[in-house]
Amino acid sequence: MPLLEDKQPKIIIAGAGIGGLTTALSLHAAGFTDIHIFEAASNLTTLGVGINVQPSAVLILRNLGLLPALKSTAIETKELNFYNRHGDAILSEPRGESAGYTVPQFSIHRGEFQILLLDAVKERLGTERVHLNHALASFEQDKALLNGTSPTGTITVRFVRKSNLALQPEIPEMVGDVLIAADGINSVARKLLYPDEGPPRFSGRILWRGCREQEPYLTGASMVWAGHADQKFIAYPISGNSMRKGKSLVNWIAELRVRDKDDPDLVPPPVDWTNAVPKSKFEGAFQDWQCGGLSMKQLIDDTEKVYEFPMSDRDPVDRWSFGRLTLLGDAAHAM
Repeated sequence: MPLLEDKQPKIIIAGAGIGGLTTALSLHAAGFTDIHIFEAASNLTTLGVGINVQPSAVLILRNLGLLPALKSTAIETKELNFYNRHGDAILSEPRGESAGYTVPQFSIHRGEFQILLLDAVKERLGTERVHLNHALASFEQDKALLNGTSPTGTITVRFVRKSNLALQPEIPEMVGDVLIAADGINSVARKLLYPDEGPPRFSGRILWRGCREQEPYLTGASMVWAGHADQKFIAYPISGNSMRKGKSLVNWIAELRVRDKDDPDLVPPPVDWTNAVPKSKFEGAFQDWQCGGLSMKQLIDDTEKVYEFPMSDRDPVDRWSFGRLTLLGDAAHAM
């Protein structure tokens, strides 16, 4: 049953990524309507590369009414094939509905997935509830509430602009009932709560990622996974639109260990994942790799732009929730 309008709590979400947008849609489905989303980026576009959405997550998205949009945009992954570094087949296993799940597993372009969620948020909550170019700066809430001694109070959230581009009115601060900080692995909220934690912890491995449209391989909905812990190559198609044209938009990932596993330096290298990097940084290690009907050299050579992602995570913390604030997604449990 929807909540009465005059009893609606004001919910503030920091971060319009997959976690923040899905949270907004889930809260709206539960009857909450006074929801505001603040995003540091001044523009949300189809940036990024592919991701996999497992059946456990797809079930939630299905219950939010998003299954038709996902089926139109993504690829319903049918199988996962493992190979060694010589291209010899090791194991093949079905995925999603082919494995007996109630819902599919999807492979999808991350940017297209984010825009799919954003469009649903704007349709259901209103375009005016999404505030771009507003980065979380700080928050303040009642000390009594923070100590758990009072059920009343509010949380004041402050924002700063990251760009001079002003497409929307500036909102320096907003007073609400709840703050959900979904502001990523470099979360400002988490840093304020755990000021001594420091930067994310680098695994010593880097992913180089890209997309290339080509002829379909194997089933046209197959993932391939080759190599070992310190050098691997993964590829899978991610575009329903390409499939309808008889093509495959193949998302690929080349992974290498670049720092010794015993190196005490765990600080990740500086990187901007929105900027392309030279292929010479990694391509030599995969020149002779072939598996599942794919040539890794050809995939890399024919890809226009390649992006770099250091594999990093964070150690678990004792708490995600403090009074009227909770962390969510990578801000809470980066993986």
